[in-house]
Amino acid sequence: MSKNLRLTRCLGLGQSGSPLSLVCEPDTGRFELARAVNVEVVSGRIRRRPGYAAIGEAGFTTLFSDGANLYGAREGGIWLIPGQGEPRLLRGDLTPEGRVVFLTVGDTVYFTNGFETGRLRDGAALPWGGGTYPGPDRSGRFVPPPPGKHLAHFAGRIWIASGNLVRFTEGAGLFDWVDGVAGFLPPATGQVRFLRAVGGGLYIGDDAGVVFAAGYDPKKAMTFKRVCPTPPLPGSDATLAAGRREAVAGQTLAGDAALWAGTDGVYRGEADGRVTRLAAAAIPPGKARAVATNRRYLLFINA
Repeated sequence: MSKNLRLTRCLGLGQSGSPLSLVCEPDTGRFELARAVNVEVVSGRIRRRPGYAAIGEAGFTTLFSDGANLYGAREGGIWLIPGQGEPRLLRGDLTPEGRVVFLTVGDTVYFTNGFETGRLRDGAALPWGGGTYPGPDRSGRFVPPPPGKHLAHFAGRIWIASGNLVRFTEGAGLFDWVDGVAGFLPPATGQVRFLRAVGGGLYIGDDAGVVFAAGYDPKKAMTFKRVCPTPPLPGSDATLAAGRREAVAGQTLAGDAALWAGTDGVYRGEADGRVTRLAAAAIPPGKARAVATNRRYLLFINA
């Protein structure tokens, strides 16, 4: 029978990459941590950081806030995460392999994971689409929005990217229908890697770089220009909303901006389609995630 092990003095995070090499001394009670999340080590004791509280043992692959609520996605489910208490499952039948993306429009949060779609409102998960199109449609060309991997809201429409296509819902806020015959932009080169809306159009990242789609009516007058030849790293994109900062990297910021990274540095796309490389750097390709705050652009790479 194994004896009880009493660990009484934490030395903090260990420097070894292997848990087998961490300090663990049964005689003295000293030990090192392989991982520490939202805790501090004070005089050998582990204390949770002020303002943090554990809400469960399992983590989430995606977190999203619409300002009033916090949502999380994991293992084929979407959860509402309250300020206090346990997370509540809103929908649990999603394909686990799909990464969920969210988009807030008004009082509704839309989501898709490349396989399914839906929306969240008033603490409930609802279908996205359905019903009768409120206009002439004898041939049935107006259908529910398809699943996608990227979402954006621009010019009174929701834009949905999957594969090499960017589809869009009908205008005037008819978010529940897309034109199955003509409701998409010209195909991208390879796969769409990101989709970001700014004041004057959409930035569309693909396997050949980044395109700026300028204009407000995709069925009449949008122009397309490749504004960056470097393919963006998937997951490296973020939106810096207007008003958060007057300047970025010492350069004046007017209106919303899109930020992303390529293997040669970090880029900023302005509201009028102008693109600037903010920082030249050799960034290794890999699984990327990024976020833009009011102070900085944070990029995480798992190479």
